[in-house]
Amino acid sequence: MKNTVGMNMSPFSKILYWLLAILLLLFFSLSSFAKSLSFRSVTISEGLSHNTVNAIYKDNRGFVWLGTQTGLDRFDGINIISYPQFKGQTVFSVAEIDSIFLWVGTDNGLIKFNRKTEIVEHIHLTDKPLVVKHVLVDKEGRLFVSSSRGLYLLSNGTFRQVLFDSNALSLTNNVFKVIDGGDNSIWAITNDGLVYYNVATSKIEVYRNNLRGGINGYSCLAMIGDFIYLGTASRGLLRFDIKNKSFTLYPEVGNGCINELVPVANDTLYIGTNGSGIKIVKATTGKELFSIEHSLGTDGICSNAVYSLLKDKNTLYVGTYMGGFSYTPKRGNVFSVYSYSSLFDSYNMNVRAFYIDTLGRKVIGTRDGLCYISEREGLIRNYTSKSSILRSNIILFVKPLKEDYLIGTYGGGLYLLNPETGKLSFFKQDDCFMENSFTECEQDKDGKFWISASNGVYMYEPSTDKYIVYDSRNSSLSSKSIFTVKVDSKDRIWFGGSEAVSLYDKAAGVFKSDIFPEHILPYTKSIRHIYEDSDNNLWFCDDKEGVVKVNGDFTKFEHITMDDFLPDNSVGSIVEDPKNKGLWFATQRGLVYLKDGHHKSFSLYDGIPGYIFNSPVQVTENGTIWWGNERGLVRYMPQSDSKQLETSLPPAITSISVSGKTLCAGDELMPFSSTFLEKITLPVSDNNITFTFSALNYAIENTNMYEYCMDGYDEGWKTLAISNQATYTNLSVGDYVFKVRVISDPDAIKSMKVEVVRGASFVIWIFVLCIIACLILFFCYYSLLDKYRKIKSGIQGQKESVEELPKEKYQKSRIEEEEVLRIEEKLVICMEREKMYLNPDLKLQDVANFIGCSAVDLSQVLNLYKHINFTDYINQYRVEEFILRVQDKSAARFTLASLSEQCGFSSRTSFFRSFKKLKGKSPAEYIKEKGTLLE
Repeated sequence: MKNTVGMNMSPFSKILYWLLAILLLLFFSLSSFAKSLSFRSVTISEGLSHNTVNAIYKDNRGFVWLGTQTGLDRFDGINIISYPQFKGQTVFSVAEIDSIFLWVGTDNGLIKFNRKTEIVEHIHLTDKPLVVKHVLVDKEGRLFVSSSRGLYLLSNGTFRQVLFDSNALSLTNNVFKVIDGGDNSIWAITNDGLVYYNVATSKIEVYRNNLRGGINGYSCLAMIGDFIYLGTASRGLLRFDIKNKSFTLYPEVGNGCINELVPVANDTLYIGTNGSGIKIVKATTGKELFSIEHSLGTDGICSNAVYSLLKDKNTLYVGTYMGGFSYTPKRGNVFSVYSYSSLFDSYNMNVRAFYIDTLGRKVIGTRDGLCYISEREGLIRNYTSKSSILRSNIILFVKPLKEDYLIGTYGGGLYLLNPETGKLSFFKQDDCFMENSFTECEQDKDGKFWISASNGVYMYEPSTDKYIVYDSRNSSLSSKSIFTVKVDSKDRIWFGGSEAVSLYDKAAGVFKSDIFPEHILPYTKSIRHIYEDSDNNLWFCDDKEGVVKVNGDFTKFEHITMDDFLPDNSVGSIVEDPKNKGLWFATQRGLVYLKDGHHKSFSLYDGIPGYIFNSPVQVTENGTIWWGNERGLVRYMPQSDSKQLETSLPPAITSISVSGKTLCAGDELMPFSSTFLEKITLPVSDNNITFTFSALNYAIENTNMYEYCMDGYDEGWKTLAISNQATYTNLSVGDYVFKVRVISDPDAIKSMKVEVVRGASFVIWIFVLCIIACLILFFCYYSLLDKYRKIKSGIQGQKESVEELPKEKYQKSRIEEEEVLRIEEKLVICMEREKMYLNPDLKLQDVANFIGCSAVDLSQVLNLYKHINFTDYINQYRVEEFILRVQDKSAARFTLASLSEQCGFSSRTSFFRSFKKLKGKSPAEYIKEKGTLLE
């Protein structure tokens, strides 16, 4: 049927038609947006001073301030800080003129709060207590204070009162709220109507309406264009036409009690109601676009009684009555997870293989079967071992072969999928193709296909439909199990195996394995991926040892690990950004992008669904990069260099604790608030410090990853995956610099100097010891002088018998302090970088050999300085490794015993005993709490 829209229509009708279509599109997109909103709620359980939130304000440093029924709180996206200076006071409004002072309106008057020193100053506008309902800073930086005694304006450092009526007791002077009207003017709502005030001319105009019973008492107001929208406490909304100076009734919004109005863009109004949640309406028509309400069992707002609203870019903050505070956590959109309408979503699928053709058709292999999606046809097909001939649901690779797709499985053989018919069949009926694992496939310049497998290498020639199987019996292949194959630009064929890398010499028809120099060989024993970049460099990705980079002539070698820039030494794939020519490294702990010697890592905040990446990667014709991830098919659209290198503000240090005590501004060790502090000095007696920090991006919990280091103490950056605290204990006397950054923005670094000094008591003791030493020397001098005189005069008495002093009993000497520090630093390297605890046969002597000390010295450091024996010290790392691994979804495929063995425990009994001792609960109890299922 032909599309007849637009035929036989007048030009005016066509315009109306398209306008209606645009409005419908806007409505449905906003409705979709509403449905996708997900809120996080914060209550007194998370530290909020009260569950009634009257005011929300975001300052220019990125902190969100919450005025509650009993105080003032600061929220940084992770933690709440309540200020005792405001305890018991109802906070109605917050504003700022500069980065130091906050102006706070309370039921006890106006308060000026110094955020740097955390000192409050009560501003006495009158001789009597005054309730301040609202404070506003206009575009000119002037402060307006709304009160029951008129409007107060801060000018040249002093306040002056502005009365809208000469009678000070008039209802017109009971001002509730003020908004900036532009052109040196403001609009205010009072108990007697709407007021216009021009600051420059002092012109005052009062507008009273005769609609809805002539109500002139308003609760809130907002301005969009030439209209002012007025909310009432019981009779809904009115609209005031500034040009015509007239009031009109506004369409019903479902609730007559309006507490808050927030204008968004040029024609959208967010309405906070007392009982019906939030209504979003089109301002010009009053038509409701969608609503946001509280609902049990969902992640909506915490209450329908909305008392305050703030819309900051894409984040909506909602304060409620007795429900607490809700907001929409941010999540970056650098990456996305592939989905197709409501028919298919790859989120939470463990994508082990995939291929996307030029028509956009996708074949996705997971741990649970195979999926075929054709969006053009609206077609989705699923294949599993229960619904098809698949003998294994774990798909290892997908590659095109003529008109079909070649499908390799784990232990289930090799298959062909026809996209037109949907038929899945065995590649061949030979037994070898109906079993075994097939891991990768590449085509050389002669058109031959090279397929890596668990039993060797298959060479298939399509022109003759014949194949040859190479293994250790009929070739010089040194590895039986081959993980990957790569045909490079010189038509060399590389194979990564379980023992070595092999190269097939096409001219001689033989495999070569002695291709790496001796110093590189240890890093090429388990190659899972091989890649060639545009400069013809080859990259060999090892399962445990990082990456080996080799130039095209195979004469220069470089070994790259976590000590360089990799987030993990297990690298699944490498791919080049076709637009910006940078390299992407996909690892078992996230993505990192390298360009011109600079690297940038990415966290869950940037949109990746999980940190574990599998081997498949593909760049499609439009430049989109696709990866297989443990939790979905991830895609990235390359952007311009300026977008790639865009930076943000560094994290804020939100609190500091010393020896377990959280410091406040004004304490001896911290004269200013931690967010303003540049240096902290610690006495050597209090040399344990903890920094808490936040990216201030209000992200979904645990999606930001941080890196931190202490210059002068740490050897390099340390990564925090699910924490925002860094602790240092027993810092030696000296100067340090603590630094922290968000892993996805390595250039935005927050720094703080840390100085550890000897305390006053130490200086006093040194002074006392010096005096004692001087007295002893003085006494010895005069004693010797007296003896010399006696000898010289010949009157020395009979020689006194010399009595040998008994020697003190030998006491066991301890190690020097410098040696203790060296051993402790080396211990950290052994455990955190080398992960020696993963060796189940690890002995005390093994660690001592690595450190370069005796076993006795190592044992003494552990027992006397760390107060722990060697076995417990090693097992605590193994337990933490177990906890880290069990949090990954991929842990579900392991048994409890096998997972503990991977973490270094030699027996199930040892694992259970150590876990119970360190965590106070059994592994099963811990896993049950986390909701992880192990086989």
